[in-house]
Amino acid sequence: MVMKSFTNRRGMIEGMIIMIVIIGILFVIFLTFSSQKMNSNGVKQQVLEKELALLIDSARPGMEFVVEKQNPRGVIRDIRVNGGKIFVDVDNLNSLVGYPYFSLHSVKIIDEEKIFKVVVE
Repeated sequence: MVMKSFTNRRGMIEGMIIMIVIIGILFVIFLTFSSQKMNSNGVKQQVLEKELALLIDSARPGMEFVVEKQNPRGVIRDIRVNGGKIFVDVDNLNSLVGYPYFSLHSVKIIDEEKIFKVVVE
């Protein structure tokens, strides 16, 4: 009878240890995936796209403005204009959706060494 009680407790302790290990593994997996989502590159990219779209919308023909590649919101690798949308690649994040602008004027992006020049024609 004493032996049976001892093995029963031992089984409960082993079960608890297994549950703690499983919960720990799930917690590590959760932190891994959430840390990838928690970095703000996507938000920085959307903010830059929106700012540029608003600048393009308010610009008159002949205006140009400069965007530094080394930006407080990250390193801008590329700026593209396609189909009435502006796409900004920040750090290691490529822009897939872009942000629409509504200007009827032609927009060109000139890539120089340390800056991007946005020209509205």
